[in-house]
Amino acid sequence: MLNHYRLVVSIILAMVLPSSLYAQAETLKFAWPDGASAKVQVRSEGKRVSPSKITTWDMSLNFAMHLKRINDRIVVSRKDYSGWKGKLPPGSGGGAERFVDMIPTFIVTDGGEFVGIEGHDTARKLMSDSVAQSGVLDPLQRKVFETISSNASLEAMAQSHWAFFVVLWQIVELDPEFSFEFSSVAEVPQLGGGQLDIKGTAEFVKETPCGSTRNDQRCVHLHAQSAADKTQVRKLIQSLFNRMDANSPSIADWDQQIKVDIVVEKKTMLPQHLKITRIQNMTIKGKARDETGSEEYSTTYTFNWLSAAGAVGQRPNQGLAQNL
Repeated sequence: MLNHYRLVVSIILAMVLPSSLYAQAETLKFAWPDGASAKVQVRSEGKRVSPSKITTWDMSLNFAMHLKRINDRIVVSRKDYSGWKGKLPPGSGGGAERFVDMIPTFIVTDGGEFVGIEGHDTARKLMSDSVAQSGVLDPLQRKVFETISSNASLEAMAQSHWAFFVVLWQIVELDPEFSFEFSSVAEVPQLGGGQLDIKGTAEFVKETPCGSTRNDQRCVHLHAQSAADKTQVRKLIQSLFNRMDANSPSIADWDQQIKVDIVVEKKTMLPQHLKITRIQNMTIKGKARDETGSEEYSTTYTFNWLSAAGAVGQRPNQGLAQNL
């Protein structure tokens, strides 16, 4: 039964933010500049509590992000990917943030709308290599990994991650007195197909310095939290497990929350810092008694934007990052 808990927390990847939202008041405008590039540092820390074991991890990676305009599209590419270093989570655990930066290319419109990705095979190879670092997968775990690394799952993972960067914040009015409630329907191929109803809130926290040497450059801190419909998630996971193993135990309860904090440059929406926290709890119905497990992990991104055509050079504001 513990093995099934590990599988559940591995497949809940990217499913709790809308892919397109529309503002009702003055908001930020997507204007990522052509030619900009950044050195990105990522750190993931987490803890999984199962009925018989507590597992922790602390890992980090680096990569370079490059922006290039092609007609009315912006190509966001990741290069010089270092791979995760440090103590990794077990199996394919660690959430979408463990894998999403393995996708080499995102394509979006010049207005910030997600279009698609390129490099599916490259991402799958990197995902497989990373999971191998965590140990050998048993046959059931391998089936789950094949589901979460499918083309459709990679697209869904990328689309949700792009919402963390841009789409979600285009609905937020820059006034601390207001918060925006949103709802959406998410496709979840990583759960074997189906849809989930998503609800959450997004809000402006404060205006803050960017850490740039330019006096006219300002940033804003934004916050959101969201969750999927618990009953729908439980049914989808149960259905997926039943297809993989006829003897799967029953999932009695499931709950997940995602919290996102981001600091972006006010003029362009270039991200400076991003922190994604996932908290999830699950109860499996056993023959003798129910068993409960939980997982909580945070992934923090720090962007060091370099001078380039149309871009603004700046250094990361480490003090601000620590307060997210």
